[in-house]
Amino acid sequence: MKTELELRHLRVFAAVVDAGTRTRAAHALGLSQSTVSETLVALERAVGVALFRTSGRSQALTPAGEVLLEYARRMDALASELTGALAAASAEVMATLSVAAVESVGAYVLPKHLAALRARWPAVRVEVTTGSCAEIRERVAAGTCDLGLTLESESAAAVGTVLARPRLLIVGVPAHPLAGRVATADALRACDFFMCDAAGNYHQTLRHHFEAAEVPPPRMQAMGTIEGVKRGLLESGAALGLLPEHAVEPELRAGTLAEVRVRPSLPVLELRAVQAPGASPSPVADDLLASLRRARVTA
Repeated sequence: MKTELELRHLRVFAAVVDAGTRTRAAHALGLSQSTVSETLVALERAVGVALFRTSGRSQALTPAGEVLLEYARRMDALASELTGALAAASAEVMATLSVAAVESVGAYVLPKHLAALRARWPAVRVEVTTGSCAEIRERVAAGTCDLGLTLESESAAAVGTVLARPRLLIVGVPAHPLAGRVATADALRACDFFMCDAAGNYHQTLRHHFEAAEVPPPRMQAMGTIEGVKRGLLESGAALGLLPEHAVEPELRAGTLAEVRVRPSLPVLELRAVQAPGASPSPVADDLLASLRRARVTA
């Protein structure tokens, strides 16, 4: 066997076996199908044997592939175990964890989790940047950040591990005529809607809601940020906003904003963790992800 066998090759190989096809594996890993295929070619070149046999559209492992799969899983588990053991052996692990997150997660979810993380890993520095889901996936794929946190509707063709499923809410001031009620699409279309941006995921979600009801969509105004939406609602009094529940939970609890319920319900969102395949296991990133899973954000 040649020496250029790499752990990332084995992880892509196992992902293809688990997904059933290279296309689905590429989607799950956040890679192009050509990259997955090239990785498998490199792996077969490294081990010197064929790993798959193809018959028509079906693809099965060769006997050598079956053997390699067992070792691939064991080596991946051992690499994670080694990283954790090294971290546990030192209370002064020094590293920088770069996280790219959508605005609502970066501003309203991460701070308390990062405070706890810094208490457990005092020598670790965490850097957070924000961006759109597409930008976050690009940064992870390019290796400019270690961990991406995206937030999209569960019907979206997105990659990553699901950490939580928060709700998307329509909100307004408590004195709004629709506050606390179940509103129809006809009633909602008479209101102005404040959105973070003019063509983001929330904008598309709201438009699809009205299309499904066969009702023309309401007027939507971009406010730039989540705080811009909330301040705009408080100043206007007559407008409504569309935001994830964790971004407005303090205002709902304090009674400065109120939910407007709709039928049918708006889609549930999925908070996903995106990491580059083959990246070195990080006990700090794993700790953060475990904390987010336990909290379930706001579901």
